[in-house]
Amino acid sequence: MTGEPTVRPLPRPGEAHFWFGEATGEPHRDVGLLSADERARCARLTRPEDRAGFVAVWAGIRRAVAGYLGAAPGAVRLERAGGGRSGLRLAGVPGEPVFLSSARSGELWLLGLAVGDPLGVDLEHVRPIDTEGLAGRCLAPPERRQVRSLGADARRTALLRAWTRKEALMKAADLPAGTDPRHVVVHPAVTTGTVRAGLPTGDDWTVRDLRLRDAVQAALARPLSCTGQVRIHDTTAAGRTTRPTATTTTTTTTLGPGTGPES
Repeated sequence: MTGEPTVRPLPRPGEAHFWFGEATGEPHRDVGLLSADERARCARLTRPEDRAGFVAVWAGIRRAVAGYLGAAPGAVRLERAGGGRSGLRLAGVPGEPVFLSSARSGELWLLGLAVGDPLGVDLEHVRPIDTEGLAGRCLAPPERRQVRSLGADARRTALLRAWTRKEALMKAADLPAGTDPRHVVVHPAVTTGTVRAGLPTGDDWTVRDLRLRDAVQAALARPLSCTGQVRIHDTTAAGRTTRPTATTTTTTTTLGPGTGPES
């Protein structure tokens, strides 16, 4: 035996891998995995729960990415991929760029990873919301008409679906932080499969929902040309208990290309 760490293969071009995790409850240990810049950004947060969430996300990202590199989590080097809402790239990796996108909601975090093409993710807990206010701030006119025809519970779900899809898409397309989400069309009334989205730039992108758990709404955005499989690795305690006989520490779900309804 060599004792060398097992290296997980990166996604093939057109595919995407996702890691769904939660805070470990050990931020004092996890903070040691962060880079100096990440620790400085964490220190600028004023609320303890925000600092704990920040540490959980970045430690989780580093642990997940380290498995692809055969490196220690603290040795993973990350760099910004663009100047807008864009995510990250792995630094110092030969070949095509490896793009990352992350999101956090409360104690939960989500990481997306793809080779060669950018992607975006978003994650929100399902919760009570001001449906009229969010619809006015978030939805394009045709989307508002679709959502207002729904019942109260379905309307709330559709609005959270729209919000997560739009956030994921604006990250993937590297749109400026001040972009009006009403100019981004994601067809929230379409609830299954992959949906062709509309952007003010006219570029071709798709969005799809990621089913992680009942109380969470999550979405993926990537270029229209990316039609490969989506693999979701659930590292949460709930995810690990879904397969009591498994010997691994994660539950992995593979989704097909998702060539469902397009609008």
